[in-house]
Amino acid sequence: MKALIAFISMAVFITVLIEINERRKKRREPGADSQESKDKDCPDSSCSDCSLLEVCEKEEKKKS
Repeated sequence: MKALIAFISMAVFITVLIEINERRKKRREPGADSQESKDKDCPDSSCSDCSLLEVCEKEEKKKS
């Protein structure tokens, strides 16, 4: 019984370590993942590119 509990707890521990490692890898990778997340966060507006949103917002503030 103790061996079964130890085996299950070891499996959970290894799974958590793998998940942490995958998140660290994802954070280190520049480029593709960050670009995808920017595209998802872009609100619909007249500017088609997410990087241009800041410029558009500044222009709208100047007009106001």
